[in-house]
Amino acid sequence: MALLPIMAASVLCNQQIFNAYLVWADRAVNLEIMGQKAPTTWLITLDAVVSVSFLAIMVVFWRMWATRFKEPDEIGKLTIGAFVSVGGVLCLAAGAAIAEATGTKVNILWCVAFHVLNSIGFANILPVSLALFARAAPKAVSGSIIGVYYLHLFMANQTVGIIGGLLEKMPASRFWLMHAGIALGAGVVFLLVGRLFSRRLSHEAMGTAEAAA
Repeated sequence: MALLPIMAASVLCNQQIFNAYLVWADRAVNLEIMGQKAPTTWLITLDAVVSVSFLAIMVVFWRMWATRFKEPDEIGKLTIGAFVSVGGVLCLAAGAAIAEATGTKVNILWCVAFHVLNSIGFANILPVSLALFARAAPKAVSGSIIGVYYLHLFMANQTVGIIGGLLEKMPASRFWLMHAGIALGAGVVFLLVGRLFSRRLSHEAMGTAEAAA
């Protein structure tokens, strides 16, 4: 339960795609393709395609990884996902900083890089955290806990709406750096949780607890 606000912070960059990101991209990103401006909504289409692709790719990747190395537990994957998402939003900050310094529009390749890295991060956060909650929840209240789990998306969307207005009050580079800092903080907390509670939340520990019950 204590992880809910941390998970909300870790997906903040992803949820901002549907809010301030589109406003910023419409006015600050060079969306011209072959002499014509592409609709800003194409970025949502790009995100959908990349996100679905990497959900499948990450499943294959971790299966291949497990054949040669030890696969990280759920908290480990959440940590990786948060840190990767930081790299994605830093691409937006870098593109915005360059555009501000040169007086030009942001190269769309920075957005493509953001969507790729963000999708990798999100693929290691949402399905993995859902699996963790489903496995660790007491059987008597497992359905209720899964419902409670989705509160982190509600928290993230509420926060996105609040901080989205800051885009009008600060340079875009700082706006995206703020998101990177929030996601970085979530990654650090996941890292600490993994150090302190990974054994307690492990498959073996949960199996022993269920057997004792």
